[in-house]
Amino acid sequence: MKRWVSLLMVIGLFAIILSACGQKGTQSSDQKSTSEQSLTISVAASLTDVTKALEKAFHEKYPHIDVSFNYGGSGALREQIDKGAPVDVFMSANTKDVDMLKEKGKVQHTYDYAHNKLVLIHRKGSDIQSIDQLGNNDQLAIGEVKSVPAGKYAKTYLEDQNKWSSIEDRIVYAKDVREVLNYVNKGNAKLGFVYQTDLYVGTTPHTGVEKVSDAPLKSPIVYRMGTVTDTEAANAWYDFMKSNTAQRILKDYHFEK
Repeated sequence: MKRWVSLLMVIGLFAIILSACGQKGTQSSDQKSTSEQSLTISVAASLTDVTKALEKAFHEKYPHIDVSFNYGGSGALREQIDKGAPVDVFMSANTKDVDMLKEKGKVQHTYDYAHNKLVLIHRKGSDIQSIDQLGNNDQLAIGEVKSVPAGKYAKTYLEDQNKWSSIEDRIVYAKDVREVLNYVNKGNAKLGFVYQTDLYVGTTPHTGVEKVSDAPLKSPIVYRMGTVTDTEAANAWYDFMKSNTAQRILKDYHFEK
């Protein structure tokens, strides 16, 4: 009888050890799963600086999510997503590119997270103050009209001002607003159209270019984002962008709500 009791005790102890090991293994697996969450965000080039600040604040709340950014013109990014690029969130510099993907069922939740303004810039210290002052060999830099929202806005503005036809043959096209800044900063273009936020490097005024004038449009420039996947990480970023913290950071970087 005592032998049976001892055997049962040994079996019970063995079962407890196995159970504990199983729980430990499950916890390690869960922790590994949590630590390996990743988030890929395709972002308009005009958001390059502010997204670094947004990422830092996001990590304070979600330290287990690894964020990576893919920058470019909104139209080019939309085409990548349309072709199946592995993206979780799309942050566009307009509404059109997000809406085009949503119509195809490739974007789920959307949110208008910021507004911006179009401005005309020249190299700091330049005497050229308007498009009318450009010489026959002088160039005006704008983003590619088909893929860069700022380029489309620039063309719309020039058409509204009845200047497009007279300046079209002197336009140099850039892949994004960062390249427009580079063209003007290096003197390859006398003037360029960028966003108001591009007048700053982070929160510090740009040292190489400066604003000539505002370029008001009939319709506001709206920045729209959309979730491409329905992962926890994508939804966490979506919720974060609606927070007061994110809106404060955007304001610090001269975006408007």
